[in-house]
Amino acid sequence: MKLKFFTPNFKLAIDLALRDLEIKYKRSFLGWLWLLLTPLCLLGIYTIIFGKVFGIEWQSHVTNKSESVGFSLPFFVGLAIYLMISDLVNSSTSLFVSKRTYVVKSPFPLWVLWFANLIRVGVHGAVALLLVIGLAIIQQRFTLTGAVWMFINILNIAVFMAGLSLLLVSLGPFIGDISEAIRLLLRVLFYATPITYPLSLIDEPFQEWMWLNPLTNMVVPLRSAIVFGVPGSIWKIASFSLSSIVLFFLAYWVFSRVKGVVSDVV
Repeated sequence: MKLKFFTPNFKLAIDLALRDLEIKYKRSFLGWLWLLLTPLCLLGIYTIIFGKVFGIEWQSHVTNKSESVGFSLPFFVGLAIYLMISDLVNSSTSLFVSKRTYVVKSPFPLWVLWFANLIRVGVHGAVALLLVIGLAIIQQRFTLTGAVWMFINILNIAVFMAGLSLLLVSLGPFIGDISEAIRLLLRVLFYATPITYPLSLIDEPFQEWMWLNPLTNMVVPLRSAIVFGVPGSIWKIASFSLSSIVLFFLAYWVFSRVKGVVSDVV
């Protein structure tokens, strides 16, 4: 019975996600090409500013000798994660309010709207990740070992995203300031995360504090896997995995407590 209940709602979530994507690009001349152009344009701008003007480069920590890997590829990994998380957070905080008609009048469960939004964000993230992998292949940096650890890190990121978005959609209708506060926090986190610079540039006593930032736990291990072909700190990967699972169950607990009254406050 549970499977029969879940299957049609799962398909409905996919349909809603595709509908949102179609509406977003329906009136634009380039349409779905913006999925590719947006991250590529941002990559070009930041590469010129930080890579060329400021001369920031990542050094390989795999070989004994110092080997520069440039700026574009390591930065692109961090940019892809940041754009995905930024989209997820901004859309999740106001999801039920923006979909008020569905919340109030539609018979399907609220989790369908949450899952549809997660799928939509995932499509954008998948396109950016494919571009990252393509660039890594062109630069001959993508390895089998790196691919395995990349997959493990992507699973961790997916669990964290699911938990974070479920928590935000649950709290969003009840805390009006959360949307603006999150936007401000995201701007701060962009520079507080080693996205445009290597973590090694931070003084060693402060590097451990950087790992309290969830974005650091997503960007650095994924960069290590794709760019350098190594897992990074397995202990930190395991810790982030456990934290993401705890976050998801906490978010589910909150959602189960508020879902019955969401329609009364949106």
